[in-house]
Amino acid sequence: MIKVKFLAYENAPESLFKYGKQKILAQFSEEEFEFYAPEPDMLVFLSGGSEQRAMEVIKPGSFYMLTAFEENNSYAAASEVKARLDQHGIPCMLTDLQESHDQKIIRRYFKAVHAVQKLEGKKLGLIGEVSPWLISSTIAEDLLKSRFGIHLKQVPWKNVPAYEDQPVDEAFTDKFDCQKVPAAIDAGRVHHALKEVVQREKMDAFTIECFSLVNKKGVTACLSLAEFNDSGVPAGCEGDLCSITGMMLVQAATGKIPWMANLIKVSLDCVRFAHCTAPTNLLETFEVDTHYETGLGTAVAGKFAPQMVTVFRFDNSLKKAFVSEGQVISTHKSDHACRTQIEVGLPEKDAKILKHHPLGNHHLLVPGHHRALLKMACKVSGLAVVN
Repeated sequence: MIKVKFLAYENAPESLFKYGKQKILAQFSEEEFEFYAPEPDMLVFLSGGSEQRAMEVIKPGSFYMLTAFEENNSYAAASEVKARLDQHGIPCMLTDLQESHDQKIIRRYFKAVHAVQKLEGKKLGLIGEVSPWLISSTIAEDLLKSRFGIHLKQVPWKNVPAYEDQPVDEAFTDKFDCQKVPAAIDAGRVHHALKEVVQREKMDAFTIECFSLVNKKGVTACLSLAEFNDSGVPAGCEGDLCSITGMMLVQAATGKIPWMANLIKVSLDCVRFAHCTAPTNLLETFEVDTHYETGLGTAVAGKFAPQMVTVFRFDNSLKKAFVSEGQVISTHKSDHACRTQIEVGLPEKDAKILKHHPLGNHHLLVPGHHRALLKMACKVSGLAVVN
């Protein structure tokens, strides 16, 4: 639901407000609006003399779409308000309702608002703890709730059913060729145990402290995480709360769950990524291998198609985000990195940001051109995109 506030001079006739509503619905009839909202997302300037009324509803900490047109000094009023908000560091964007280019921006804005709204009330699970090496990738529970409306639920390993007692789903067996890879049978049992937890706790997404599992039991969750992501449930590694939150937002915005990967090498014009799990529906082909760091259990060794991808990451204060687009150059097969490995060509300025000012290790990759949409979703959420 897009919350809209119409703004006009004092004692303006009702006909002017009806006219504004008609102009919005003529361009965006497919959208659902809450008109005359007291706490709006979008301010529509109907005339001059509306500047003070705009300032009465604007609050620091929110992003505003300012929309105007050439009649009735509408654009003049919007420009004055835009200047004031810029002076006070309140994020906003000024668009012309009659320009086709700006109409595309407004539609992108609507899509971003809907994506952020989808996160409200979602339940995110943390199974185990945040891995100790992720010193820049944990997010405070109250920050998750205040920024995105996401509720964090932590489940200790003692509350997870023992995998040894679990059955293996036939679909999992077929997908990961358990007949040829006996270790995948245990991966299937792990998957069944995690499914029980996800269903019991009504999780919409989760991240798991996976290294304690492989170190203590010699089994991995890599195949299970791939299967959850394939089925539409965002599932991340290492208890990384930054990455799983980003995965939830990317899915809400694009309909696709991204690949969470390590930074392996950053050059001036390309970046290498790798990880031991990946959504198999993003891959051309894959096979089952062992886990890289331990040589135990099972992992996904996949191949990405040569295609455009969007690279994305939050910082752990939810103040900044990195967004870029690049071309998959190659799929590597190095013995010195996790099993699914790719090289992505990025603009030099973005590669420099990753090299000199990274927001952390793990980054998210999703096929397609989604940079503009994710940048808008960040603005709506109060995050500044680093550039």
